Amino acid sequence: MATTITTVNETAISLPFSLSSFGKVADTTDQKKIWQDRVLSVIGTAMYERVMRPNFGTSITSYMFDNQDTAQAEIKNEVTNAFGSQLTKLKLVNTVTTFDTYSETVSVTITYSLPNSDVVTTVIATALINNTAPLFEENL
Repeated sequence: MATTITTVNETAISLPFSLSSFGKVADTTDQKKIWQDRVLSVIGTAMYERVMRPNFGTSITSYMFDNQDTAQAEIKNEVTNAFGSQLTKLKLVNTVTTFDTYSETVSVTITYSLPNSDVVTTVIATALINNTAPLFEENL
C-alpha cells in the first residue's frame, strides 16, 4: 500500500498591506514570506499593545536603555521566549544582537528553521537607542 503525502498550500495576506492590480488584498503562498511576516509581527509588537491579546509580543523595547550586556542578554531571552510560546512551529537556531554606537542603533538578527526544515535568517528590528528620538522598527 502506497502512502500519499499531502501538502497544504497556505495563503496569507502579504505584508506590508497592499492591493493587487485587480483591487484585491495582495496575498502570498510563499512559506518563507508568510513565516517571516509572522516573526516580525510577534517580535515587533510590545507586550500589552494588543488589547484583546495582551500576552502577544515581546518586552524588547523595555530593555533598550539598559547597558549593552544586559540588553543583549534580555533581547536574546525575549526572542527565545517568543519562539517557545508564540512561534512554536518554528525552531530557533541563533540570535545575534549587534550594537552600533556610532549610529546609536541595535540590530537583532535571528536564524530559524521553518516547518519544512528550510533555514531562514531575518533581521527583525533596528531601533534608535538615544533619548532624543522614539523607538522605530525597520524591515530590512
